[in-house]
Amino acid sequence: MIRSYLSTYFRTAAESSDQLLTVAEACAELRVSKWTLYQYIHSRQLASIKLRSRRLIPRSAIHALVEKLTIETVA
Repeated sequence: MIRSYLSTYFRTAAESSDQLLTVAEACAELRVSKWTLYQYIHSRQLASIKLRSRRLIPRSAIHALVEKLTIETVA
């Protein structure tokens, strides 16, 4: 009973539908510098979440940015 209760409320990041990445992880995934990533964040092209001193980027925001940049390049 307790095991099923805990698994319901404490899911790992891999099980979540929208994983949050650190700035370093997002830079690695996009293959850009930290400076470039912050430029995307400050220009509001990349959504991010600030938790105290940590800046986290949803994986879905990275996919949205790549899709947006791909459409701009093609058009």
